[in-house]
Amino acid sequence: MEELRDIKGIVEVSDYSLYYLLGIIGFSVVVILVTVLWIYRRSHAYKAPLKRQEALRQLKLLGFNDTKQSVYDFTRLAHYVVLESQEHELNALLRELETYKFKKEVPPLDSALTGRMKKFIREAEHG
Repeated sequence: MEELRDIKGIVEVSDYSLYYLLGIIGFSVVVILVTVLWIYRRSHAYKAPLKRQEALRQLKLLGFNDTKQSVYDFTRLAHYVVLESQEHELNALLRELETYKFKKEVPPLDSALTGRMKKFIREAEHG
């Protein structure tokens, strides 16, 4: 029995394999979550309407009751929807609309001018 006294007690061996495994699992979960979120956002992303489409929508909703505001809104939005073939017509129309701007009191839009504005909007929509 005297020979057995030389045996030392159990020594704890540091084993980091569990931490390595948990780290790899955690990193994998994070990568998978980021990938899933990226795919979801890419497929369901809100697609803002193009400026032309938004301007055309606002032009369609344009009310001709308030002359001054209608003229300003038409002038601002028409530049977004104008096609190359309509530029000359738009410039002529905008020159005629100048009389309704920059004044405190403006007369109501005449029906011919309103008709030309509506025609321009229709042509821009279908063109």
